Amino acid sequence: MSIRTELAPYLTGYEEKFTSKGEIRWLPHLLYFHPQSYTSEVVNTDSVGFRYATDGDRSYSVADHGTADSVRLLAGSSTVFGIGASSDAWTLPSRLNVHDEREQTWLNFGGRSFNSTQELLLLTLYRHLLPKVDEIVLFSGFNNLSLARMPQVRNEDHGTFFQYNMYNEKFTAPSESKSGSSVFNLLRKKQESAAPAAPVPPSISEQIEYAAELTLRHLDAWKALASTWDAKITYILQPLSGWVRDKGSKEEELIFDELERLGGFAAMYGDILSKDVNIEYAARLEQGAKDLGINFVNFSPIMAESAEADQWLFIDRIHLTDNGHDFVARKILENI
Repeated sequence: MSIRTELAPYLTGYEEKFTSKGEIRWLPHLLYFHPQSYTSEVVNTDSVGFRYATDGDRSYSVADHGTADSVRLLAGSSTVFGIGASSDAWTLPSRLNVHDEREQTWLNFGGRSFNSTQELLLLTLYRHLLPKVDEIVLFSGFNNLSLARMPQVRNEDHGTFFQYNMYNEKFTAPSESKSGSSVFNLLRKKQESAAPAAPVPPSISEQIEYAAELTLRHLDAWKALASTWDAKITYILQPLSGWVRDKGSKEEELIFDELERLGGFAAMYGDILSKDVNIEYAARLEQGAKDLGINFVNFSPIMAESAEADQWLFIDRIHLTDNGHDFVARKILENI
């Protein structure tokens, strides 16, 4: 058993349906989304695939919000979805419902492994299921930055996406008749042998500029959609462990070390973990959000100011523990 699983055994509840190594539900337009009507002690989704958020003695979702006249949305990627939470009740939207004294329920509008294009598409495709939305908080930012270093971004109008290679292998593979022909195989081998050298990755400043431009372009569209409800909108640049503190809690360091031995986050994104990157990225996003008239919060310094040195907040470099979700939810409410 791994250290991570030993410390948080409920994480196995995500492996079959909610990781890139598990079963992926491919979809047109969105590329992929969570399984529909999935039930377990750890994760539950509605008829569309949105995760439930708890509020009091009831669970609510985008497709199952009862008679609610209005709601609030927490949107983003896997941190909003709640990878790392031991149950639906410990995700960020559920913890917001615990600590927010206002009447409207927070719904989980997160999509695992989504970039900002997919986050925006999720709203355009499923807004018809929503009642009036009073407030939208986008808790995001890392995925666009991490994907900005991928070579295929230069050929994409709206950013690349996770599972890119898997998608291409599955949906752009040659037909069996072609792949079985000797002529095709000879041509393919010739192409592979003549494959160009891997492109030089962009500098970190170029990655930041690309990610910020894409994020702000889509944030402008979020603003337009939010205006149809006259909804307040806030953009929060999500925290990374390395942006919050140089050394994590005892549990975090054990998990980080284990993940790195398996070929983890720092091996691929080590330069992104720098606090200087957080400062530069946040400054670019903050100015862009200001120009759009949208509230902006850089969350990592907020966590850094109030987190205890031995407080176990992260289950990996980006996702949170139950205590981390509760801690972050309280701080979100203090800063929106």
